[in-house]
Amino acid sequence: MGLTIEDGKGRGNQAGVTSDKRLTVDAISSSIEHHVNHHNGEAYNLTFNQSPTAADDCIMYFLNTDEKDLLIEGITIGVTNCTADDSIYLKLGDSGTRNSATTLTPVNMNAGSGKSAAGTFEKGADLDGGAATLTGGNEFNRFVMAGVTDLVSKHYNFVQDVILPKNRVLTAWVGGSASGTWYITIHFNYHNAEE
Repeated sequence: MGLTIEDGKGRGNQAGVTSDKRLTVDAISSSIEHHVNHHNGEAYNLTFNQSPTAADDCIMYFLNTDEKDLLIEGITIGVTNCTADDSIYLKLGDSGTRNSATTLTPVNMNAGSGKSAAGTFEKGADLDGGAATLTGGNEFNRFVMAGVTDLVSKHYNFVQDVILPKNRVLTAWVGGSASGTWYITIHFNYHNAEE
């Protein structure tokens, strides 16, 4: 007796099998990012601009407080009025208090979702200065802007998605000349491995 594969929705639809014992399929596929955005309403962009006060100032703090993993797909970076070679570098694992932080609100990329990003999202000219205790992270990516005065925003995809489990932190720092205004967008979503 052969195996019957039904659609699981009670509509009586069954899958066909060829004489070579292959399932006949008309499939629809989509990226995980699209699925999380369209079906779960859990994809976000965090957009801000900031000028640092000195070299190696932290300008962004990004903490996941959701039970689900936060996956960062990529970053878009631009700069205006930069007076010398400079760089943006990202760190994982910083912790502590921040100096003169301004709260940021990520935008849900599904306009019909109604969900909000769960976390602490901040920017500042010198988040690690003053009485701040922000330390302990490890640099994992640096974007070097050599010979750039003004850089039209450019998107960088992470070769490996950056994963922030609950209570883990990403920070962004400006090195080098500490000049210019930096325009940054972080592209991220919430997703567990089993979804």
